[in-house]
Amino acid sequence: MARLHLVFGLLIFVVFLVTGQFMRADFPDKDAIDQTLRILMRSRHIYILFSALIHVALGLHFVTSGPDWRRIIQYAGSAVLFTSSVLLTVAFVQETYIFTAFSDLSRFGIYTSLSGVGLHLIAAVGYRRAQ
Repeated sequence: MARLHLVFGLLIFVVFLVTGQFMRADFPDKDAIDQTLRILMRSRHIYILFSALIHVALGLHFVTSGPDWRRIIQYAGSAVLFTSSVLLTVAFVQETYIFTAFSDLSRFGIYTSLSGVGLHLIAAVGYRRAQ
């Protein structure tokens, strides 16, 4: 699972770089666009970076916990985090290019990130692994 998080995190980081290039190509004159839309684009862009960094950190430090219930919670947390990354990427495209306005998609992406990290935290609390 650690390798999957690391590879997926690096892939999402590439998505972050590509979305930055889209913003640069589509909106080269930053003063010509509405500043509200500009802030919305930049925040959605940063959410993608945030998601990538969560996966990279998990990829570098993920250790499967002992009892089965802890592993199930960890895998559920990972599934929620993968879903979150997809939601945040889709939110960037939809809110920037389709709606040009805020939608609930990015909010759901952030909430699922919180849920996924929370599930990993629950699985880890009180567990002491052998050193």
